Amino acid sequence: MISIKHDDFSSNYDLFVKLCDMTSEPLKLTKEGSPDLIVMNADAYYRRKKMLDLREKLLRLNEDEPFESKGISLEELSKYIEEIEADQEI
Repeated sequence: MISIKHDDFSSNYDLFVKLCDMTSEPLKLTKEGSPDLIVMNADAYYRRKKMLDLREKLLRLNEDEPFESKGISLEELSKYIEEIEADQEI
């Protein structure tokens, strides 16, 4: 993660927006040498959120129990994975 001084971010906003778009990585803004905010592209945020949601669902599953007993069907899981993969191709 790239660290950027808060003042540098404010004065070069468009440049850092392009950097976020190109890398899809968050930027760590620092103020007076300490971490202050994390900034990221909205599309990258939603992709990460979907991945985290999927990881959470998968961690809740027990290998001995069917998917349906935990509230997610194989079809739903497959569809969810396809959505994430399609978002990553953009």
